[in-house]
Amino acid sequence: MSALTSFDCTNGRLQLALENRTTTARDFTVTWPGRTGSPWTRTIAAGGNYLHYWTVGAGAPYTLRVTAPGFDTTLRGTTSCDLATGNPQMTSTTLLTTQTVIRDLNGTGGRYDGTVASVRIPGLAVTNNGTVIAVADARVNGSYDLGGGTNNIQIVMIRSTDGGRTFEQPRVIHAPPTTSEGVGDPSLLVDRATGVVYCFFTYSPRPGISFWSGGSGLNTADDPNSMHLRYITSRDNGATWSAPVELNPAVKDPTWRQVFFSSGHGIQTSTGRLIQPIAYRDSAGTSHAANIYSDDNGATWRRGGSAGGNINESKAIERGTGAIVQNMRHNSTRSRFYATSTDGAATFGAATASTLLTDPLCNADEMSYLRPSEVGANRAPVRTRTALFSNNAHPSARNDLTVRLSTDDGASWPARALVKPGGAGYSTMAVLADGTVGNLYEVGDTGGIYFARFSLGWVKGA
Repeated sequence: MSALTSFDCTNGRLQLALENRTTTARDFTVTWPGRTGSPWTRTIAAGGNYLHYWTVGAGAPYTLRVTAPGFDTTLRGTTSCDLATGNPQMTSTTLLTTQTVIRDLNGTGGRYDGTVASVRIPGLAVTNNGTVIAVADARVNGSYDLGGGTNNIQIVMIRSTDGGRTFEQPRVIHAPPTTSEGVGDPSLLVDRATGVVYCFFTYSPRPGISFWSGGSGLNTADDPNSMHLRYITSRDNGATWSAPVELNPAVKDPTWRQVFFSSGHGIQTSTGRLIQPIAYRDSAGTSHAANIYSDDNGATWRRGGSAGGNINESKAIERGTGAIVQNMRHNSTRSRFYATSTDGAATFGAATASTLLTDPLCNADEMSYLRPSEVGANRAPVRTRTALFSNNAHPSARNDLTVRLSTDDGASWPARALVKPGGAGYSTMAVLADGTVGNLYEVGDTGGIYFARFSLGWVKGA
């Protein structure tokens, strides 16, 4: 059983997430001395959870005693958006909803500030100076993926220059020339050696061109019947962004039917290699996970081999041994799949289902726990055996976003904490400059994009 406090910075709410990790229903009683309505009792089903909350604002002291058969804990502190000792060790901030005004959307009459019908597909990174950059799809007219509906999808950025405590107004950092061209599935990657931030994205040239449409047999830069792999870069921590760079001629196999970037983030390995995951459909129509990679700080890019078939989105992670492991979403099996590369993601061994990590067929994240400053003599990230995994822990629904911690290269995940009870979706993470962790996640097609920040101690203490 578990009881964890957090603070909703947007709505000024103290939150208490209760989890029943046993195999039978349990009655949980929450007591807050002096609080109107205390105590509260709730029956939680086996494997279920419940979220209590109180609108109290920042600076409110609290004492919560939580009891259940075989469980008794007291949680004390002061509500705050800071993760200082004595405050809740997880905070959440609403970054983007369908009511949020986004700057610089591209419309038929030019640029404008306005709202969109759907916000989805989070990407996250922390730059060398500690700036937090969050990106997502701004789906202007509907919740469809690239190629669907009117295809009017643009890339929105929400940036923080104070370590994730406050965020700037969302603004579009890339939109195609016309509203019938779409860009989405953003993924961020920071080259620690140069400080350059890459925002990879997929471009659909017109409605109907999606991951599931037919292939053209081409890999030209102007192919109107293919999805395109492209990126923009920032050299000033996300303040400004470059013109797009086209990658299909360099990395797309013309026999592939379609291709797209796996959203969230890429990685830089201890050798300095930049790796960004992709998904593609081969000539027979089977989907695969793979990567593109660069050994010259992004000047040129190559494609790697398949990490697994019947696979969708994935993340790459470097183990303490230097091996690259692909953590993958399967198309039909409700487990995460792994494949291992000993040559830096150029080739992979067989993909196998994890016996530890279930999955409701959703994009997820696994990353190394490394601060931006933890680099070697070559200014590339060092190696670590400590990893974090984020996904919807419910085996058959996109519910109960949970973070797990491993200190043995993913061989075991002994610690876990519930970030978002109930409906969630895609999630992605980054380690902030102060060692806390940011988790950017979506809630369905129209529920919004949220930023959770927590300490490792919060995960370990769950």
